[in-house]
Amino acid sequence: MEGRSTYMSWFSNYGIKLNNADNLKVYKVQGENIIVMEYQVHGIEPHTGRPYDNRFCSIVTIKDRKIVYWRDYIDSLAVIK
Repeated sequence: MEGRSTYMSWFSNYGIKLNNADNLKVYKVQGENIIVMEYQVHGIEPHTGRPYDNRFCSIVTIKDRKIVYWRDYIDSLAVIK
């Protein structure tokens, strides 16, 4: 995916209506251009109206002040609850 508009367009088709995110923790990997973030997202599953809460861990590589690689890990069980 390249660019903000492509990224935002991809999320417009996301099946969950996200309301907010919180509990952000950020860690910089010493001597590398890598940042690790832990956070939680909250929203509503539109088809059922059930609340959606999930935890993420994102590993981001930055080069020349731009994100060049982003990898997400989620609580997979929260998706199927």
